[in-house]
Amino acid sequence: LINDVLDLAKVEAGKMELHPEQFLIREALEEATAVVKTMADLKQVGLTVTVDAGLQMATLDQQKFKQVLYNLLSNAVKFTDQGGNVEVCAKRLDERHFEVQVRDTGIGIRSEDLGRLFTEFEQLDSGTARHFEGTGLGLALTKKIVELQGGHIRVEAEPGKGSLFTATLPSMTELAN
Repeated sequence: LINDVLDLAKVEAGKMELHPEQFLIREALEEATAVVKTMADLKQVGLTVTVDAGLQMATLDQQKFKQVLYNLLSNAVKFTDQGGNVEVCAKRLDERHFEVQVRDTGIGIRSEDLGRLFTEFEQLDSGTARHFEGTGLGLALTKKIVELQGGHIRVEAEPGKGSLFTATLPSMTELAN
């Protein structure tokens, strides 16, 4: 929570620094997935990682990229019932862009709530009878980090059917001097 608040404050103040480095996309996806594997195993939620053969490397801030993945994956697992599935896949869009999709078979999101999804401290499951823990910062921070790296994020969802988050990113950001 403290790290999310600090990161959000840095982004808002224009002080978050990116440290682009070249890395293997598959390894980053597998590392982020490994972090949520215990939570997924406890809920008996399947986790799948797929990377297109033509997509090998990216030059981005790897730690921030993994933070985005972790936020999307942990939300997907959190909102997916026992026996459901979460899939993360990466594919090349063109020579300069790729996308990462996180799809779940979870509770989904009502269309009227989609506009509030990336708002700071906003939780769609509000009120005194909340079923899910969280601060309402993860997706807001995720969106800001994706945009800071020159990308964008969108979501498609249907109540009771699950959600699909798609982050489109440049394959390379400017290397820090």
